[in-house]
Amino acid sequence: MKKFKKFFKSGLGVLGTVIILILILTALFASSIAPYDPNMQDYNKILQEPSSEHLFGTDDLGRDIFSRVVYGAQISIKAALMSVAIAVCIGVPIGLLTGYYRGFWDEWVVMRIVDSFQAFPFLILALALSAVLGAGFGNAMLAIGIGFAPTFVRITRGQVLSLRNMEYVHAAKSVGAKDGRIIFCHILPNALGPIIIQATLTMASGILAEASLSYLGLGVQPPTSSWGSMLNQAQSLMSVAPYATLYPGLAIFVVVLGFNLLGDGLQQFLNPRARK
Repeated sequence: MKKFKKFFKSGLGVLGTVIILILILTALFASSIAPYDPNMQDYNKILQEPSSEHLFGTDDLGRDIFSRVVYGAQISIKAALMSVAIAVCIGVPIGLLTGYYRGFWDEWVVMRIVDSFQAFPFLILALALSAVLGAGFGNAMLAIGIGFAPTFVRITRGQVLSLRNMEYVHAAKSVGAKDGRIIFCHILPNALGPIIIQATLTMASGILAEASLSYLGLGVQPPTSSWGSMLNQAQSLMSVAPYATLYPGLAIFVVVLGFNLLGDGLQQFLNPRARK
């Protein structure tokens, strides 16, 4: 209970939690919140400024920007969850095995591949993978997930290296526990804290990466509502309709901020050193 109280006393962590909860609720109830179909075009209402009828105004095709921002929350949630899930499913098992067994494959194969991936700026790597896999949301998530995986390999491996010599691990070995049981029942549960924190922070990067790829035409394809593609479509309208870029850009900023604040709050909650 003391841990929970400390988390709730952390104002920024609670603020991040509230932002993410609002994002989730917006994505779940988008059809009830949005006043219009996000893809409905009304050529009689092109580039209308924000008003009571259209809270965020309309774009160059007469579509309601507020409705498109609301539905864009669904893509952002999917991007955060899918990209991190792919990265975790690839990176954590590799980090567990290489950190536990060490040896040639750890030092000279896996870690050198990880170093090679991390030598490239992440967005360049994601762009290259997306170009190879092809445009589309699924391929973009796969590219982003592969790009994030080396980070989870390194973090998981570091945790395993610090835990593999703990007394409870030696005790499990002394009673004949198999390596699989030691890795997944004794080491992994004690390594979850940093992995969860990193996953939360990586979700923010996943949303930014998806928005960047969609902005460049390699992510979500029109007419599906995505904050990144909305920015791409509105960039030529900045001089006549700046609100068309303001609201999707603001949505990205707030949500990414929320995930970062939540990650900082979880660090205070899950990291023993941070709590001292």
